[in-house]
Amino acid sequence: MKNELTVIDEYIAAQPKEMQPVLQKLLKTIRKAAPKAIEKISWDMPTFWQGENLIHFALYKKHIGIYPGEFASAPFIDRLDGYHRSKGAIQFPLDKPLDLKLIEDITRWRVSCVESKIKNSGKPKTEKTKQKVYKYKAVIQASEIGKGGAYVPFPYDIRTEFGKGRVKIRATFDNEPYEGSIVNMGLKNPDGSVCYIIGILKDIRAKIGKQPGDSVNVIVREMT
Repeated sequence: MKNELTVIDEYIAAQPKEMQPVLQKLLKTIRKAAPKAIEKISWDMPTFWQGENLIHFALYKKHIGIYPGEFASAPFIDRLDGYHRSKGAIQFPLDKPLDLKLIEDITRWRVSCVESKIKNSGKPKTEKTKQKVYKYKAVIQASEIGKGGAYVPFPYDIRTEFGKGRVKIRATFDNEPYEGSIVNMGLKNPDGSVCYIIGILKDIRAKIGKQPGDSVNVIVREMT
């Protein structure tokens, strides 16, 4: 009976020799970003677990797949331009240098999400919070990171509104639906408070005919 892989180092050792140095660098990068995570094999992939699965990776014929969860792409949408993505997955082609800094930042973001969830797990949501709908008009802003990205501010303090630092949402932009998260990208409001944002994707902007500088009607609900 074939023995199953039990540690990530064994997984890497079983891959083609020419790819092992790249995978070792990837392993080192994720270990650095998630030092408290437990390493294991799950779904036949190297996995980092910290209360939940943080991130998986796997080597394929033409790419390395990274699996940080379905909401991890939104905060890094500008830096992911040009990479093939699907729900919860990002493909890094083997014919290009592996963007270790991007993977490190995505992993750190996942760790912060998990730690925030653990910190706030004892705070029950009220029925009012679950059902609250936020309707407002916003000006689309161009992202300063990468090219072609855009976002709208969420004009409320999400820790006050939701009791946590990251919120999964369903939203509409001029009635065009979107699912993602309200995130903190380190931006500040004029009064010095945190500016929380919602990314507005290129395809949505194309459908509603809006670009940075244009006003858009926004409706936001927490995803429950």
